[in-house]
Amino acid sequence: MRLCVLASGSKGNCIWVEEERRAVLLDNGLSYKEFSQRAKAVGLNQAFLKDVAVSHEHSDHVKGIGPLARKLKLTVHMTEGAAEAADQVIGEAQVKTFQAGDEISLGPLRLKTVTGSHDCRDPVVFVVSGAKKSVGVVTDLGAATNLVRGAIKDVDALVLESNHDLTMLLNGPYPLFLKQRVRSRQGHLSNEQAGDLLKEVCHSGLGLVVLAHLSEVNNTPELAKTAALKALKEVGHRPTLAVASQNMPTKIFEF
Repeated sequence: MRLCVLASGSKGNCIWVEEERRAVLLDNGLSYKEFSQRAKAVGLNQAFLKDVAVSHEHSDHVKGIGPLARKLKLTVHMTEGAAEAADQVIGEAQVKTFQAGDEISLGPLRLKTVTGSHDCRDPVVFVVSGAKKSVGVVTDLGAATNLVRGAIKDVDALVLESNHDLTMLLNGPYPLFLKQRVRSRQGHLSNEQAGDLLKEVCHSGLGLVVLAHLSEVNNTPELAKTAALKALKEVGHRPTLAVASQNMPTKIFEF
């Protein structure tokens, strides 16, 4: 299995998962030009891409899906609520709707959908499985529910939201209502919350953790990584740890 986080943050999110020359994109908030440039830069083959799955309808996750789906003739998978909310943004595209909890077969890939906790119509998080390996993608999550923890407890790789440092958020420039939104159960995971979740789901087979959706205002890669490393030290396991960026893709991780 191959994984690349092409972009992660409030300006646009896009994650590539590939198995046996078949790829699915999880969200796309990038323009078609930017997506193509980043995919080419790391050596991803767009011919393998057949599907894009949507976690929720916020613009940083969907604003680039319409042009991409039309140009590459992709099937767009999303909940009915997300499809209704993002209809005008996505425009003409082949859309297949699902309900949270459904498992979608995409050739050699299986896409498990799990209800998330975020301030939108019908948010989901994903677990993508291949023949032998799996990756959980958990971002835009205000609270780690039992459903989410159960879904990712055995994954081989984990893309995990580590959105904000609480001190930076509280002392930062956001207005009070936005600080409250970010901290709420329908907001985003802090570095500390990400660390707590990581301690709960970490196991000996977890080989890769990619910290994602970092705030450019209320966090730094160093703070997010420090919190994750502290959590991993407490459980006595050290997978490969990386931090995704808003401005450039990660390398391609193979596992």
